[in-house]
Amino acid sequence: MGKTTITPTTRRMPMSRLGQPSGLPRFRWQQPIADTNTPPNRGLSPEEDSHGFQWGKDSILPYRVFDDYDRHLVEADMELIAITNGRLEVTVAPQLGGRLMSLRDLKLGRDLVFTNPVFQPANLASLNAWFSGGIEWNGLIPGHTPFTTARIFAGIVETERGPILRLYEFDRIVEATWQIDLFLPEDDGRLYVHGRTVNAADTAKLAYWWTNVAAPMSKGMRVISPADYSIEHVLPGNELARFSFPDPARFDGSYPENWRDSTSVFFRAPAARRRYIAALGADGFGLAQTSTSTLVGRKFFYFGMAPGGQQWMNYLARPGEGDYIEIQSGVTPTQNQRFELPARSELEWTEVYGALFVDPVNAQDPNYRTAVATTSAAIDIRFPEAELADVDTFLAAAARKPVAQRLSSGSVWGARQEQLIHGPLAEGLDFSVPFPGDAWDDLVTTGRFSDTALAMVPDDIAVSDLWVDALERSRAGQGDTWLHALLLGIAALDREDRSKTTALFDQSIALKPTWLGLRQRALIAADPAAAERDYLAAWATGEAPPALAAEIVAHLVKHNRLTELEAFASSLPEAALTDERVHLGRARVAAQQGDLDLLEKLLDRRFATIREGEMLLDQLWGSLQRGRLAEALGREPTPAELAERLKQHPVPAHLNFRMKSE
Repeated sequence: MGKTTITPTTRRMPMSRLGQPSGLPRFRWQQPIADTNTPPNRGLSPEEDSHGFQWGKDSILPYRVFDDYDRHLVEADMELIAITNGRLEVTVAPQLGGRLMSLRDLKLGRDLVFTNPVFQPANLASLNAWFSGGIEWNGLIPGHTPFTTARIFAGIVETERGPILRLYEFDRIVEATWQIDLFLPEDDGRLYVHGRTVNAADTAKLAYWWTNVAAPMSKGMRVISPADYSIEHVLPGNELARFSFPDPARFDGSYPENWRDSTSVFFRAPAARRRYIAALGADGFGLAQTSTSTLVGRKFFYFGMAPGGQQWMNYLARPGEGDYIEIQSGVTPTQNQRFELPARSELEWTEVYGALFVDPVNAQDPNYRTAVATTSAAIDIRFPEAELADVDTFLAAAARKPVAQRLSSGSVWGARQEQLIHGPLAEGLDFSVPFPGDAWDDLVTTGRFSDTALAMVPDDIAVSDLWVDALERSRAGQGDTWLHALLLGIAALDREDRSKTTALFDQSIALKPTWLGLRQRALIAADPAAAERDYLAAWATGEAPPALAAEIVAHLVKHNRLTELEAFASSLPEAALTDERVHLGRARVAAQQGDLDLLEKLLDRRFATIREGEMLLDQLWGSLQRGRLAEALGREPTPAELAERLKQHPVPAHLNFRMKSE
């Protein structure tokens, strides 16, 4: 029998550079889709509509964005933790949010999840940087986890059935903990995943959880999950609507390759006996997942067959090596919902993954109900309900056991929160790490900012009610300081309480004019000229992070301050000039000024941080082609002439990131 082992290891692979998170607090209105409104959902039940939200409307503070990466890959060793029992081999990256990077069935010689051959971030997560492949643990705020590129806690829990790898962290927005326990029984070809989230507060919270699995895409693949109907995102508004599934008026949507555009399909079978999802190739083999009843949602996502979607997958991997689909499971019926986590409560579930074979004649049956019935029978044999219930009971008990050996340490904020609330966040979770001794540590230990803390702008911020109350208590005891005013101003701005922010930022700058205080006042200035003065003064301190240059460029472009932009850009160091958003700002100026040669030169680049759904590169390419055609004609082209030009000179692959084809 194969004994289960958990050991640190590495994998040599091409990797992009990934820097530290930006020092600029980003507010909700600065997000790319913050100014869009999603139309009302159509045809959904109360369960499918409850605790709904609109994407891009929520604050990401106190988290900072990870936007310092590029498209230059170099061979390097990726830190991993390996779990194996001779039947399955699993690798996990604790420094990348605990992402499960690979799941290989050694007996079958198959990779059950898409194992990306490279590490290449792109701008797809709530905090910007995201990468494709493996299994990601998405909670407790909507979207790809804020821990996507952050180090989390990891350790080994010893049990009577063998070792468990525990992954966990404290979420600073929901102010609750999440935990994933990975269990690979001896000589078993199935991986069990136990999830747990704990709310230690005296108030209820709204939280979010979806487990996203990247499965290798293959020709003829079919995704099978019980479905009386589906719920899908409808572009361009991105609202949710109910559809027949498969829809005879369209095509069989259970085959990802039938979807030209990017798509999300939520499978809905409210009365189903078991919920599961399987991605089966034309040969009947594939990956399957089922779970205990807590996870009611099932979904598949595919970038689509159109050039933009295919470009996204190649962009996240290597050309021809990035094709995958996502099969997902969540606590709610759709991903436009949160769930309630009552005061002082816990929510737990167990998932199980493994290879599945279904006779391809049945799996590919034109009658989707027949394919589901056959797959359901195979699921019952591969993952018996009684075995899942037994392992769930075992893992629920083990979830509260402490880690015997820590393999990775996460953020200091869990330990700080425990000091602030004078108690543990969750039984079995150890958040102890050395305190760096900064302003926030002063706040939870003495309640006063030290001279050291008052001499520098802090690297981090906090904006929740608990931390704001602590700041107010500190200010009452210590008196006003520039740091109290700045941090309270940022928290007030996060709440969009503009009546307080101006006075607080003015007070902070009067006491000590820091780059962050000046930047914050520039953000809220009603007068663009006043904002420009504060922005330039912030940059002139010489202490601002490089990301501020891109924000200044965006401000100058927005207000058509092209001469000032040229002067500012000419003063920037080379490192700032190569910043992608500075580069794009210069391209927008070139387009506005009709400098077509410069615009063409600036577009000859592989961009790294283009946002999912962002159309800026499309627009710049259109400006270039309009200008070239006007040069050739000696006049402005008609709409028909421009359309013909764009047919002859379509958006090149390296600029095409459309999620919906034209």
